[in-house]
Amino acid sequence: MRKKNDNRQVEKRQRITGATLVIGMDIGCEFNAMCLMNKEGTVLGRYPKIYNSRKGFDYFHGIVEGMKKKYGFTDVLIGMEPTGHYWRKIAFFAMDKNHEVRFIRTTALKHQRELDESSSAKNDMRDAYTIGNIVREGKYIDTVIEDGVFRQLRTLAHTRERIQRISTGAKHALKGVLEDYFPELKSIFWSMNAKGLLALLEQCPFPGDVLTIGPDTLTEILAKSTRRKKKAREKALMIYEAAGQSVGLKCIGEADRHRAALFLSEIRHSEGQLKEIELRMKTLLQKIPFAEYILSMPGIGVLTCGVFLGELGDPYNFRDPKQIVKYAGYDPKEHDSGQSIGRKIISKKGRWLLRKYLYFMAMRVVHRSPFFKEYYENKQKTMAKKEALCAVVIKLVKVIFALLRDKRTFTEKQRCLKQAA
Repeated sequence: MRKKNDNRQVEKRQRITGATLVIGMDIGCEFNAMCLMNKEGTVLGRYPKIYNSRKGFDYFHGIVEGMKKKYGFTDVLIGMEPTGHYWRKIAFFAMDKNHEVRFIRTTALKHQRELDESSSAKNDMRDAYTIGNIVREGKYIDTVIEDGVFRQLRTLAHTRERIQRISTGAKHALKGVLEDYFPELKSIFWSMNAKGLLALLEQCPFPGDVLTIGPDTLTEILAKSTRRKKKAREKALMIYEAAGQSVGLKCIGEADRHRAALFLSEIRHSEGQLKEIELRMKTLLQKIPFAEYILSMPGIGVLTCGVFLGELGDPYNFRDPKQIVKYAGYDPKEHDSGQSIGRKIISKKGRWLLRKYLYFMAMRVVHRSPFFKEYYENKQKTMAKKEALCAVVIKLVKVIFALLRDKRTFTEKQRCLKQAA
C-alpha cells in the first residue's frame, strides 16, 4: 500500500511540467485570493481579490490567459480548499475554460502553513500561496469534480438529509406534545413513525377527542391507516381506555390544537418531499448503466444506491477499492510509537454522508445476504460489533468494486466473490 501511494505521489509531481501554470486559490464568499507560480515555485503574481461576479471571473480569465501568453504555459492546474459551497462557481468556470481543478485537505493547508511561515497565523493571500505550494508538490486529492447525473444525485442526497433533519425535529416536537396531553400513547404505539398514530393524531389528538368519537370510529381510523386491520379493534379499545384514565393536561385551547396540527403538517409535508426525492433518484439511476450491478445486491435499494453514487461520483475514477475506502474515511488511523501500540480506529476524514450510508448498507446486507452474514459472524469472533460492521463495509466496497469492474450482478456464490473481491 505504501509503495502504491509513493508511486502515485511521483506521478502527480511528474504531471506538473515547465509548461504548467500552478494556481493556488483561497476561496471566500465574496471574493477569492489567488497566487500564481511555476513548477519551481517562483511566484508570478498575487491577486488578493478575485470577486465572485461576471466581472471578477472575466478578470481571472484575463490574468490566466495573459500569464500563458507571457511565459508560454500550455497547461493550468488550480488547487483550492473546498470551503462550504463557495468554491463551486469559480471551479466550474475554470473547468469550462479547460483548466484542471483539484482540492487540497484542510489539515494539509494548516500543517504546510506552519512549515512555510513557522507560525499558525493566516490570511487569504498567505493561504493562496501555501495552497499553490501544496499543489506544486503533487499533494492534492485525487477527487474528480463531478458534473451531470452524479452531481444531481449528490444534490438530492444532501437535500434529503436536510429534509430528514426537519422531519426528525418535527417528530421530536410532536412527541413533546404527547408527553403533555396524552402520554399513554407512547406505550400503545411502537414509534412516532407509526402510521396509525399519525392518522389518530390528525383526527383526535387529545384524550377528550378520543372519548367523544368512541371506539367504533377509532377502529375505522386505525383500520384505514395500518396493515394490521385485524388488530385495529383491539388497539382502539386500548386507546379509548387510556384516554379515560389519562394523566395529561386537561385544559386544551386553540393554541394547543394549532401546535399539534402544525407539527403533524410538517411531518406529512416532509414525508411527501422524501418520497419525491426517492422517485427522482430512481429516474437518475436509470441513466447510469452500471447502477443495476449495485442494485442487484440484497438490501441495497434506490435510496442507498443513489446516495452512494452521488457522494462517490463515477466509481471508474477509482483504480483500487482501497481508494474508495479512504475516500469514505474508513481507512485505519494508527497511533503507534516505539513499543507503544495504540488502538486502530477509522480516520473519518472522508465524506461523512458516504460513510454514514455505507454503514447502513453494511447493516442491511448482513441481514439480507448469507455471504455477508457469514463474513460478519466470522469477524465478530475477534472483533466488537461496530468493528465487525466496519470490516463488512470494507468488504462491501470491495465486492461493489468487483461487480462494476466485471460488469455483472451480485451472486451469493462465495467462490466467485472471493476471486472478484
